[in-house]
Amino acid sequence: MKKILGVVAVILMVVVVAGSAAVYLYLDSFSKKKNTGNEAEAQPKAVKPGKPFNVLILGVDIGTVGSKNGPKRSDTMIIVHYDPNSSEMSMVSIPRDTKVTINGSVEKINAANAYGGTELAVKTVEDLLDIDINYFVEINYEGFRKIIDAMGGIDVVIPYNMNYDDPAQNLHIHFTKGQSVHLNGQKAEEFVRWRKNNNGSGYAEGDLGRIQTQQDFMIKVIEKLKSPSTVLKLPYIMKILPEYVDTNMEPMTMLGLSKDLPKINASSIQKYTLQGDPKYIGGISYIIYKPEKNKEIIAALGIENVSDSTLEVDKSAIKIQILNGSNVNGAASKLRNALKKKGYNVVSIGNISGVDLNNSYIIDKTLKQGNANAVASELDISHIEKKQDKLSKVDILIILGKDTENIINNI
Repeated sequence: MKKILGVVAVILMVVVVAGSAAVYLYLDSFSKKKNTGNEAEAQPKAVKPGKPFNVLILGVDIGTVGSKNGPKRSDTMIIVHYDPNSSEMSMVSIPRDTKVTINGSVEKINAANAYGGTELAVKTVEDLLDIDINYFVEINYEGFRKIIDAMGGIDVVIPYNMNYDDPAQNLHIHFTKGQSVHLNGQKAEEFVRWRKNNNGSGYAEGDLGRIQTQQDFMIKVIEKLKSPSTVLKLPYIMKILPEYVDTNMEPMTMLGLSKDLPKINASSIQKYTLQGDPKYIGGISYIIYKPEKNKEIIAALGIENVSDSTLEVDKSAIKIQILNGSNVNGAASKLRNALKKKGYNVVSIGNISGVDLNNSYIIDKTLKQGNANAVASELDISHIEKKQDKLSKVDILIILGKDTENIINNI
């Protein structure tokens, strides 16, 4: 199911082929799609043009068998980080058994969507990783099958013997290891959902092993989307997408992304899986997220790259220190005056001797939610370092480089 990312790429391909005005109205139909049942939809966090952003991809299960609009868990959760400046993309899969707290209770992270729709799913991921999720894209199994069929299917080599039957879901998976197979939508769903056989054999790491297979499948989908044969199928793909795909991404953002699609090299996409320790709690298996094991992964999500956040903060309550490392006289004083006019609380300024920095950056000393993002957005600074200091008398430390003049002019 992890090739949900391919759905995003399909949307972008659509834009390349069709006229701008018509495409805008077409793309707008995604964000105006009406939810049913219990779902609460997450609101987008706007991003300045050219700035990196994160998209949470949700592949939802069938819910309660026989109930079309019942609560649906997210069997697939992937954060896609995209940097328009470099056309580089990273994706981080979140194991569905990752332990989180929802409404005061211990839960697996895939339950968030069932309890509170995309709004709670996005919030849960943000709280777990301390990052911003700017947009979401959601698709169900039926939509996945339809889209793979519309693309003309995907060719794969089967990595394991796969033999699994679940009569309750009418799910029957049978593939032979080493076999080259052309997968239609139904067979593709079976391939990416398989985790174990009827006899208990399967991926040694369970769901973590399945994630790797699903990520490899996603790459094949993206490669297929860029092929000339797929372009000819776009009219039909355009027709079915709005029925099965839901997103809060603004049409203009999708239009902008379309220009970058040809630049994205599928083979260079960085693939990660969130790391943690397995543990049984109350007889239920969880994965306990460990921040110290995920430093590279969080960096891949661009935690240092700031997007605009809708979180409201009290500017006067943010204690800021400014240190001038630009070797430009008076830079810290000028920035202090500019920030005070905006309502921020600058408690001290100073100089850093012996350095000559090119780019300014921010150090978040207290990790109070929203503070660093608010200041960084105000100054258009893209680099944030999180270094918690419980003894610090300031919340935010701004280190100025030679770009200070541009920063002050942007306030």
